[in-house]
Amino acid sequence: MKGTVVHHEHRTGFIIIRDEVGEFAIAQLSEKYDVERGDIVSGNLNSNGRETFLNQTQNESMTVLVKGFGLTEQDAITMMLNPQ
Repeated sequence: MKGTVVHHEHRTGFIIIRDEVGEFAIAQLSEKYDVERGDIVSGNLNSNGRETFLNQTQNESMTVLVKGFGLTEQDAITMMLNPQ
């Protein structure tokens, strides 16, 4: 599944991705990756846990920890601002 990065919190390494059906996923980057708003990423956006996404815009694989999926944008932002 593909999605577009709509938020990136550089301090904590969280990204929020809007998928092809308009739902949102939140993931924490495991390393410092070159991710910007508007980047297209692909991977298993509908599963919690460790995943490898491909940032198609930057042509870079990224290891992430998916913290939530199928979210509204507001729910994803709340999770990003209040990580567990």
